[in-house]
Amino acid sequence: MRFSLLTLATFTNLGLATPTGTTDPFSYLPLTFTFNGGPDNYKLSFKADGNTYNTNNDMSISLIDAGNFNAYGFCNFYTTGGKALVGSQAGNNVAVGPPQPITAVNCKPTPSPPNTCLPVYASCEWCGGGWGGCQVLSCCSGYCAATKCRPTS
Repeated sequence: MRFSLLTLATFTNLGLATPTGTTDPFSYLPLTFTFNGGPDNYKLSFKADGNTYNTNNDMSISLIDAGNFNAYGFCNFYTTGGKALVGSQAGNNVAVGPPQPITAVNCKPTPSPPNTCLPVYASCEWCGGGWGGCQVLSCCSGYCAATKCRPTS
């Protein structure tokens, strides 16, 4: 079988024809929060996917350390009583007053780098956080309807 130079060039260029955008699979940003109460603490690891995660711990918490994530602005913390939350300027440290058990937490759906937007059928509306109100999040398809990223075709 004979191949011409043109045939070889055609097959070589087919290998270069790849879709634009990242080839990495989508994932939500992994988070690890440290819940501090007096001399003791515990850690909770979860994804920033908008789901609510139970802490399964009844320790009274006075400070939440969220690493480099703005937990004050982008998370909801649930307790059995009334609470006041005060965030640091970057939002990564959240003071809880009065100290009490945090029963659950959920955080704004946040893509893990290199992804910068949410895939089709991901939740694209986030309500809560320290500033309150709701916001529409960025869908890769560019279209958010009825709280979900929708396909455009």
